Amino acid sequence: MEKNGSLLTIPPHAAENILKGNGIVVCPLLKTDEFVKFCKERNVTINKERLWRLEHLRLFFPIFRVRTPDKENASKLKLPLEKIDEWFPNRWAWNTVKGSQDIPELMDIESEAYYSVFQIFCLEAILPLLTFSLSLDAYLDQAGEIDWQKNAKSWMTYAHKIQKELSENEFRQSVVLLCQYISDRYYPHTQGDQRTISISLGTIRSDQWIEQYAPNWKWQEYSKKWNLQETRKFFQLTPEKLKHAYTALSVSQAHIDPLERWYQLVQFVNIDERKRLKGDALHSETLRSGAFMLRMLYKDLYGEELLPPNEIVGQVITHVPEQSVRKDSRRYLEFVSNRYHLNPQPKLVLFVEGKSEEVAIRTIFEKYVGAHPGKFSIEIVCLGGVETATGAKKEDRFRAILRLIDYLHHHQTFTFLILDNEGYARRLKDEARKAKSIHHQKRYITRPEYIKIWKTSFEFDNYSNSEIASAMSSVSKTSEKFSAAEIKSCKTNKFPGSALSTLYEQKTGHDLNKIKFNEALVEAALSKETKKHIENRPIMKALERIEKLAIRNPLPTMQEVWEKNQSSHYLGKKRKRVFKLQSVR
Repeated sequence: MEKNGSLLTIPPHAAENILKGNGIVVCPLLKTDEFVKFCKERNVTINKERLWRLEHLRLFFPIFRVRTPDKENASKLKLPLEKIDEWFPNRWAWNTVKGSQDIPELMDIESEAYYSVFQIFCLEAILPLLTFSLSLDAYLDQAGEIDWQKNAKSWMTYAHKIQKELSENEFRQSVVLLCQYISDRYYPHTQGDQRTISISLGTIRSDQWIEQYAPNWKWQEYSKKWNLQETRKFFQLTPEKLKHAYTALSVSQAHIDPLERWYQLVQFVNIDERKRLKGDALHSETLRSGAFMLRMLYKDLYGEELLPPNEIVGQVITHVPEQSVRKDSRRYLEFVSNRYHLNPQPKLVLFVEGKSEEVAIRTIFEKYVGAHPGKFSIEIVCLGGVETATGAKKEDRFRAILRLIDYLHHHQTFTFLILDNEGYARRLKDEARKAKSIHHQKRYITRPEYIKIWKTSFEFDNYSNSEIASAMSSVSKTSEKFSAAEIKSCKTNKFPGSALSTLYEQKTGHDLNKIKFNEALVEAALSKETKKHIENRPIMKALERIEKLAIRNPLPTMQEVWEKNQSSHYLGKKRKRVFKLQSVR
């Protein structure tokens, strides 16, 4: 199979070249016990004895082996290897990527084998073919004696056939070597959340046989000096060989990964949390990191970006989201989180004038609708006064709040304003009718009905004079009582809200706690004894519209859908197309 021109083959002196500093820092090779543990954590059942047996059968090999030097006071094998090193010439260390006749005994404590983490890619192909599973219940209902000897011969014939086929195929081992070889260059890119990556800043590692010492190693400097063409020549890479290797790794990880359908979301999860995955999910992370490295190598060599590993299996008719969007990690995550309904972005922002209105509306949602507004993806923002919305100076009046609305609508978050009829609130609504979006040429910033201006104020429009008087009396710290006539007099004042506060202060000597005052009003409106039920009050008509807007606002999962939504009339009234007449000469 190695003669097939589309398959990778094992280059000569592969182990030595890796140990010279090509792929030993970021993904260090593992001793046998470490490799066994690594595999078991990824649902690949293996032990030291079986590794040794597979090596004897010429089915699976370590990268290299070492033995205790036959020279007293010999220094450890120093990595990266220097050009002249005594360990390999003296056969204290030897290359085993293609197998070796020199295999120490299983219980030999004077030697050690080292493996690559990516060799799990080889084991996942070998072990299932050589692992026998027998269901005895299948034989219980068979009449007569079972010819176990005949069955055993058949099984062993199959095993010998598999052994021959596997021993002649070095493709997977060559993929492993390539991944290990390029790991110092590309592996950090695979260890991140699409916005940040984990970078190694040097390494000091030692055991009984080797000493890996590179404390000043820096990934950025290594990457700048890394020779791309040297890698291509060493592995005799062609586009066909590299694409085939990439596809094989991608298919394997897709087949194993229980989270394969969720990978677009998983890739944005913090890398430290992903390392906490178990079994097959953790196994697929290792394979996917290898696939991503080959994908980056392919792009650097041939200028083409292959499909992501999780989109290799099957035919993708429509990419969701589009490939062009994925260059922007933040936008990509936004669309993916929308798809899984995990985006905490509000579907509607409700601007209210003060904290008391915010508390009142939240209380209505919780006690009448039965859920916090956040359940409907509604965020209530307190402006702290009408002037915050309308501006305090003539030159900036209306500009700030309208630009904020424009920005939110650009991100498909509806906005709704509820303001008292004070200051320039009416002017704000008039200006909003003709304010054009700077983000989208086909629409205005908003729709007039998304700005609610009370005839007088929140309290006076929704509650009767007697209800307001009763609420003020209930929150009073004194025995003073308020009458409906006094409230009516405040309502006719040019500044009714201020007049109400002044009245309270004059009679009680204290400032009116508007939050407790509004809570008392809402309690009264929700009471069964009230003459005017809550659903018949003006605030409920506004809140019903707000609730429907939020519920019927599906956040987009694709750029194309976002564009259509922006062009619709829901976020803002459509602008008429203006045709400019050109003179004809």
